[in-house]
Formats: sequence, C-alpha cells, structure tokens
Amino acid sequence: MRTNTFAYWKGKVDQAIAISDNHLSDDISIIRIADMLCVDAQTLARRFEIFHQESFKQFSKRRKLEQAGGLLRHSAFSIGQIAAYCGYATPQSFTKAFTLEYGETPSYYRNKLYLPNEEETLYITKVITASDNELKEVFCMENTTEIHEGTFTLYCAFLPSQHDPIRNMVKYMMAYISRLRVIRSTLMIPEARIITGTLDSVPVTTYDKMMMYVGLLVPNLGAYDLVHRQLRTGFGDFQLLEKHIPANNYKHLKVNMGFAEAGLPMYNFINHCCRVSYFKMNSNQFFISLTGVNECEVFIPCEKRYGC
Repeated sequence: MRTNTFAYWKGKVDQAIAISDNHLSDDISIIRIADMLCVDAQTLARRFEIFHQESFKQFSKRRKLEQAGGLLRHSAFSIGQIAAYCGYATPQSFTKAFTLEYGETPSYYRNKLYLPNEEETLYITKVITASDNELKEVFCMENTTEIHEGTFTLYCAFLPSQHDPIRNMVKYMMAYISRLRVIRSTLMIPEARIITGTLDSVPVTTYDKMMMYVGLLVPNLGAYDLVHRQLRTGFGDFQLLEKHIPANNYKHLKVNMGFAEAGLPMYNFINHCCRVSYFKMNSNQFFISLTGVNECEVFIPCEKRYGC
C-alpha cells in the first residue's frame, strides 16, 4: 500500500488512538507513538488533525478528562485516585485542568443529576435504535451474575462514524461481524467473543466524537500464543488494533435482544445502579458480547467491595 494513501494514514491514526488508549495514565507523545509506528512524527500529527479536527495533544487531554468524568459519574474512586488513573501528578493539577475544561470542580460534577449532553445522546440513541429506555423486567439486578475474567487482548476495528456513531454502528456492524467470524473460524477459536462497545466515557463524550468498536476478545493464555501472533500479523487489508483488557470482576447479564436494542437500556441500568450504589464501576469500559442475531451478553466492570 502506498504510504500517501488515505487508507494508509487512516490506519496509522487509528493505531495512534489505540496506543494512546492503552497508555491513559502516561503522558505519551505523538513523537513516541510515531516512533512506535515507524512514521514521521510531523506527518502523523498533521494527518491526525485532518482526520479528527483537533491536535493529538488536544485529543489526549480531552480523552483523559472525559475518562475522569466517567469515573466521577460511576465509580467510588476518590478524586486523588481518579487524578492518578488519568495521568495527573497531583489532585490539584487534575482539579485545575478539569475545572478549566468543564467550568466546574470534580466534586460538583460528581453530584450532578444530568450532564450537559446526556439527554441529547440518549435521545439520539433511542431514535436510531428504536429501543426502550428501561426494560426493567430484563435489566435488573436479579438477572445479573457476578463473574471474574482474566486478562484479554481485544483485536478490534473502529466503526465508521462521520460524526453520527450510533447510526453508523447500526449500518456497518454486520459487515464487520461477518469478517470477524471468518477470522475466528480460520484461526479455529470459536470461544473468542465478538464484542462491541465504545472507547469513550458515556455520556461525558459528546455524541459526535464517540468512537465505537467491534472486535475479537482473546484470552492472554499460553494456549493462544500462536493466535495472538497471527492476529498481530493482520488479515489482508483488515488490520486490527490492539486494546489491553485487564483482569476484572463483572456484572454479567444475558438478554434476548440484539446489540442495538440493548444499548440504551443497558446504559440506563448502569447509571441507575451506580447512583443508588447497587454496584460501582472500576472502569468506563463496559461492553456487549454478540452471541446471536437476537441475543447478547452485557459485561459491566465493577468493584468487588461494591456488590461485585
């Protein structure tokens, strides 16, 4: 592939985002990332800004603060713990940066009933997916189980967005799932989950900047070493990105509906449970496992000391 093509640089920019996402607590620079990707740093920086309408530095700062906002919203972590998780040296430097970005302190933000863009994001999702807001008979604590999962590597692709991520997720998802099923069959790993989610902190991230993904979740066990090597080599033009998924405790819920229909009531369930402390999340990265056309499984990472 020619190194001046749109597809080539879109791939490199996506890889830069994946690397950044795996180093949320680090102050990783575009120069270091370019070195890892074997490309010119200035060219990568220019291409990144073309694709995302913001510099890599602005993007990284925004992503850190959005992740912090999500943890303020759904976790029981202290402000100091959240500051460290998001790469700030002190709670004071985090509070200053957060207040400049959002116009209010982390403490005030944590206690807000609704976030500025929350109702808009949820309304758009409801219209596009035609899903029910609640489905309380399905999304309830009685239907959840508590499980522990070891570490995984997620091999994923970002779904096309065009500033309308949910609509394009629904539009393109089945094509991506079909390709992942072929890869799963080729590598003879039927147990690898096909999952979808967002890299972002919902609903802190504004709707048009959300990044949806779909990918294969593969255990980090010795029996899968060859599979990992093959997935890192790539499959033709389908270059998968890598995301590290640490060992965690999850609230697990099986539902008889498709991923699009499940998204909105899943979020409302999570939001309600965290507010009333049925459980607290220890990460923003909940996801849906796509087990069938009209069935899926929800995984919500949560703190052991808070009901998980």
